[in-house]
Amino acid sequence: MKPLLIVFVFLIFWDPALAGMNPIASEIHKKCYGNGICRLECYGSEMLVAYCMFRLECCVKGNPEP
Repeated sequence: MKPLLIVFVFLIFWDPALAGMNPIASEIHKKCYGNGICRLECYGSEMLVAYCMFRLECCVKGNPEP
């Protein structure tokens, strides 16, 4: 029973411990291209204007000028 408890506690605290070491976590929702935001995928109401690091998309609301 004790090993099961140790595994359970380890799994609960595993994600927050790695959050600071994950390079993509610092890039998501980062500002880009003026007023754009880096995301995994742009919403339907947004336009892809550039690419951020780690193949994230720089999304701007609406239809910006070229």
